[in-house]
Amino acid sequence: MSKIKRIAVHVDGGSRDRAVLRLALALAARHGAEAEAVFARIPPFIPASVDGILTPQIVEAQQAIYVQRAEAARKAVEEAGRDAAVKPAFAAADGPALDVMIARARFADLAVIGQPAPDESDAVADYDLPAELVMELGRPVLIVPNAGEFADAGRRVLVARAGTRESRRAASDGLALLDAGSKLTILMVNPKADNAANQADMKAWYARHGHDVEIRVVRTSEKEVGDVLRATAAEIGADLIVMGAYGRSRLRELILGGATHSMLKHTAVPVLMSH
Repeated sequence: MSKIKRIAVHVDGGSRDRAVLRLALALAARHGAEAEAVFARIPPFIPASVDGILTPQIVEAQQAIYVQRAEAARKAVEEAGRDAAVKPAFAAADGPALDVMIARARFADLAVIGQPAPDESDAVADYDLPAELVMELGRPVLIVPNAGEFADAGRRVLVARAGTRESRRAASDGLALLDAGSKLTILMVNPKADNAANQADMKAWYARHGHDVEIRVVRTSEKEVGDVLRATAAEIGADLIVMGAYGRSRLRELILGGATHSMLKHTAVPVLMSH
């Protein structure tokens, strides 16, 4: 029985809402889950340096953008649910997008969010939101690239294993997205512990969950881990990457590990991240 029973989907009225919803609703149908699309009505941002006489105009302009975005998000949800087996609910709440998503997704089993499109730069676009949600939510987060369609994600899966807590959690969370026919490749880049016994234990763990796996080990001092992940995903035709998310510190802003940042910004296929 699938562990995914509720999916929270972030929508912001942008150009990627429909693709994000299609993937989320396909997963919901595949796993017998319900889905809720979540829109945040973000409070206007007023720069401290702006002269007070201009404040009403700034607020009015931002509110106009929010109204347009909210209507676009609502229409995207309606259209996505029209022909889908699962009809998504729509929830709009006041507050910063991160706070709203955490409030709606904390009792979900999976959160789905898109990369903001690079050509979207209005007051609603938040390029840090996917990373912040991964680090703060405490649930697996599926990040959908800002180009392409991925309704069949989960058929050919690349799992990054690094021998860390985050890696183990991601591998476990990723099982819920797999079907009996999913093909799995395990990738270890410059592993500290790699031997026949370790690989046998890993294969046995997946076998207990009904999956055969191929294990690949890459040792390199020239390529970044993110580059190896993307190259391997392209080579095997992966439609989903599963990996742990690593945060180095949180001072004034989120500072991510190199591979985490690289995949969040540059992936061409959906990435399931757990922290």
